[in-house]
Amino acid sequence: MSGVTTSDDYRPVTWMGRYPVRVTTLIAALYVLGMFFTTIAQSARWDLMPFAFQSHSFLHGAIWQPFTCIFIQPASFFFLFNVIFFYWAGTEVEKYLGIRRYLFLFGMLLLIAPVILIAWGPAAAMWSYGGSYEISIGLFIAFATLYPNIELFGWVTLKWLAFAGLVLASMQYLPSHAWGNLSVLWVMCLAAFLYIRFVQGRIPIKVDLAKLNPFRRRPRLTIVEKPSARRVVEPDDVIASVDPILDKIAKSGMGSLTEAEKKILDRARNRLLKKSD
Repeated sequence: MSGVTTSDDYRPVTWMGRYPVRVTTLIAALYVLGMFFTTIAQSARWDLMPFAFQSHSFLHGAIWQPFTCIFIQPASFFFLFNVIFFYWAGTEVEKYLGIRRYLFLFGMLLLIAPVILIAWGPAAAMWSYGGSYEISIGLFIAFATLYPNIELFGWVTLKWLAFAGLVLASMQYLPSHAWGNLSVLWVMCLAAFLYIRFVQGRIPIKVDLAKLNPFRRRPRLTIVEKPSARRVVEPDDVIASVDPILDKIAKSGMGSLTEAEKKILDRARNRLLKKSD
């Protein structure tokens, strides 16, 4: 992927004392705020469905749902684990990619759920999607793709932990036949894996994002003069230039001649014919 990256891309957004604040930190803080909002809404018996993603509602004008659905976070111990998991994996991926490419990855993962649920068509008419569980797993897959052989707890590598997490996450959807969430999970993980491989240069695809910018400056047209045809200068002693060619024919036959040698032989023959006339 062609793009401009500077040293600022790899710096924190700001600092809180000695602690760096990155994009992942801000998103994790929004998750916590979403948890408080979800808890208050559930206590007040507010309807949260307008904020969850539903393909039917989205196609009829609820265009905010892909961005609000991830902040529906019910309060639980699992939520705490999910935020810590997201912060850990997301921070390491952000450090490697830089802010711009990290935001591109996060935006891609954010839009996968709406695209997949819309692609299910009428089967997904009654499905609703919310939370950030699949995004956290996708970022962990990206993290494991970057550093597959890092050992955790002294005995398990990151790649095997990521594989186990993907299997366990998939198994929780099987009893309830939540095919929408299952497909979203697998597509997010695949997209995260392929994106990291693409950034590492292991997928030979070149995308020049500058050419996709409609506001980029167009190159000025320049007039290039047509090159004049070169005059072929024939040697003065054509017969002398033919002697090596005749020797080559005697040794290897006509099939051994190059196109240039055949042209020299033809010109010599034509000159001899003119002299005889």
